[in-house]
Amino acid sequence: MAKKYRLVVECIIEFQDRILLIERPKGVHAEGLLTFPGGKIENHDLGFEVLENAVKREVFEEVGIELIDPIQYVTSAHFIDSFGVEVIDVIFFVRLNKSSTTIIPSEREAPRWGWFTYEEIQQDPRSPIWLKKYLEQSPFCIKKSNL
Repeated sequence: MAKKYRLVVECIIEFQDRILLIERPKGVHAEGLLTFPGGKIENHDLGFEVLENAVKREVFEEVGIELIDPIQYVTSAHFIDSFGVEVIDVIFFVRLNKSSTTIIPSEREAPRWGWFTYEEIQQDPRSPIWLKKYLEQSPFCIKKSNL
C-alpha cells in the first residue's frame, strides 16, 4: 500500500527588503510560530500548474494578496507534523512589484502578521529553524549574498 502525504505549499513574499510572515493560529501544527502564507493542495487546484495555482489561492485566502508577479520555486522538504501527518512542503518565492501590497488577513488563518527584515526574522524566537533554512535558499537571501 502506498504511503499518503499531505502536500503543502508556502510562499516567501518580499516587498521592499522585508518578508511577509504570519503567526500560526492556535490548534494547528506549529501553533504560535512564524510561517510564510500557504496551505494544503485542494481538489480544485488540480490541473496544470497545480502548485502555483494552489500557492496563489492560499496567499489570497490568508492575506488577501492576488499574486500577479512571477512565482519562483525555491525548495521542498518532507516532515512529520505535530499530529503525526507526513507532509511534503513546497516553497515558492515572489517579489512584489505589480501585485498589491495591501494585506487583508483571514482572522482564522492569519490572526497576526507583519513585514519582517532578515535580521528580525533571525532574532524572533517564533522563527523556527526550517523557516530560516527556507529563507536562506530563496532569491531574497541569494540577492543579499551577492551584494
